[in-house]
This record gives sequence, structure tokens and C-alpha cells, in this order.
Amino acid sequence: MASKEQLRRVAEKCSEHRYTPDDDRLMASVNPSGYVVKSCENCTHFTSSHKCDLDLTDEILVNMAMEMDYDEWK
Repeated sequence: MASKEQLRRVAEKCSEHRYTPDDDRLMASVNPSGYVVKSCENCTHFTSSHKCDLDLTDEILVNMAMEMDYDEWK
């Protein structure tokens, strides 16, 4: 399972992220400045079993890892 930081980074890269209408999930994502932080956890596609119903989390994490590897070799 991805960490909270990974879920935030995945959401930033995800073109399918849609904020949930669930106020509790949104309020749990508010930063100290009062802004909602984009995360898989506040996306309509994130299920109660902590999975993306579009199966994009692992794909995006792999792509992010490949970008990091590429940056190291530049």
C-alpha cells in the first residue's frame, strides 16, 4: 500500500483525479494554511479498501520511479 506522501504525489500526476463530494475525506486533506491538498485519498476513484478503482496508482508510481532513475543518469 502506498504511503500518504506517495498518494499525494500520485494525485498530482493523475489526469483522472476528481475531488470527492465527501466532506469528511476533504476535511482530512486540509493543510495548515486551510487549503485542500490533492491526494488519492480525496478522489472519487479511491475506494473504501484504499485502492484506485481505475488501477492507476501503481502505474503512476512506476512511471514516477522511472523518471527518478532517468534524472539520476542525466
